[in-house]
Amino acid sequence: MGKRNLRVCLIFPPKENFALREIKLHKSIDMEAGIYPPLGLLYIASYLLKYSNYEVKIIDSVAENLSYKDLETKVKKEKPDIVGIYTTTQYLWDTVLTARMIKSLDKDIKIIVGGPHVQLFPYETIKLGEFDYLVYGEGEIVFKRLLDFIKEEKDPEILPEVLGKNNLDKKLVRSVVNDLNVLPYPNRRLLPYKKYKSILAKKNPITTMMSSRGCPYNCHFCNSIERGKKPRYVDPKKVVDEIEDILRLGIEDILFFDENFASNRKRVIDICNEIIKRGIKVRWHCRMRADLVDRELVRKMKLAGCRLIQFGIESGTEHIQKVLNKNLNLRKVRENIKIVKDAGIFTYADFMIGSPEETVEEMKKTIEFAKELGLDYAMFGVLNPLPETEIYRRAFREGLIEKDYWLEYVKNPSIPMKDYWWPVHSKELLRKMNMKAFRSFYFRPSYIFQRLIKLDSIPQAIWQISSAIKVFLRRG
Repeated sequence: MGKRNLRVCLIFPPKENFALREIKLHKSIDMEAGIYPPLGLLYIASYLLKYSNYEVKIIDSVAENLSYKDLETKVKKEKPDIVGIYTTTQYLWDTVLTARMIKSLDKDIKIIVGGPHVQLFPYETIKLGEFDYLVYGEGEIVFKRLLDFIKEEKDPEILPEVLGKNNLDKKLVRSVVNDLNVLPYPNRRLLPYKKYKSILAKKNPITTMMSSRGCPYNCHFCNSIERGKKPRYVDPKKVVDEIEDILRLGIEDILFFDENFASNRKRVIDICNEIIKRGIKVRWHCRMRADLVDRELVRKMKLAGCRLIQFGIESGTEHIQKVLNKNLNLRKVRENIKIVKDAGIFTYADFMIGSPEETVEEMKKTIEFAKELGLDYAMFGVLNPLPETEIYRRAFREGLIEKDYWLEYVKNPSIPMKDYWWPVHSKELLRKMNMKAFRSFYFRPSYIFQRLIKLDSIPQAIWQISSAIKVFLRRG
């Protein structure tokens, strides 16, 4: 490619081929919940634009509702030299189809794939034979270095970040960004930013933000690439600079996608103080552990514009808390949810049923616990053991899962998985309990009355009601 400037196209593929095709309810809920910007691709694009002269475009197939034919038309128009594709395990087949379409246009286009799936199954992904290189880990800096080598027609395998010299390792480039402050904050103007929305926001469009990476906890159901890692933080002033840039786009609602926003209490206070000092008016949501709440912290967050806090509570019994290695003190959870509600912040919590060792009685206790907390919103799901989690490994140790379903799928993603469950309870029972959880939580007269009293957005309330009807009609 020599001295010619590189044309780089970063693609978020269509979501047409979910690995677990039988799980209709969860996919229905996901479809109705909103559309979020592909932050990972946005970070890479913003870094390239700041530190190189490469021409960079992002195509978000989901936000733009693109079919594969639509995507092909867009890629033809861009005429890229390099294509980067974001992939997750659940939608791996869509990544493969996207790569095949690109190579059919021009076999000389280099395809680089990254995302959570690569972290979980690097070698299985290489062996699919669809991709030229894989970025394992955080791609912002190493992606540019890889492009520099490709542009100068140097052999990328001499990059220090390349794992090795054999046919598989030389395709795998690994990196971690230790100091998040070296990364420019995402330039959301590269995306159709007015298309992003959330069913829980007060007003659309919305956007998402990351002010930290890493989660020190190790829940046994979680396969996040940040699980068990020491958190790294963006400087509070830089966080607020990014908020101001978002507000200039006319976006007033921000969802922090940090694994655990309050893993460093002082930093949260510093961010809030900076927002207050600058006189910024913004609404934001975040995710926190329910045992990291205190009255002073929540009061400060409310003053700085926090509108909603999402908690992963998972179970309403101490027994299952231990099984999941979540280890929340449920008495403390009750107290802290009340503290948040008293501060005037909306509360949202996630729960699961179908955990190992869980009885039907314990499932019912979880549903009742969710109702007793007085939450504004609750999400209920059936546990489906994810790859590379302790729960999935336990299933093998105890003979509860007869074969490695996920490994079989990632080796041949054209064949969708049959959903598998803990054999103690039938799929029918778990689905019935899951639907019962939604109905008993949301159809209570007391809940409906409270939602009407606290209503702060009529358009969003209409969306919530219509989405709920669609989900219940599908029945999963």
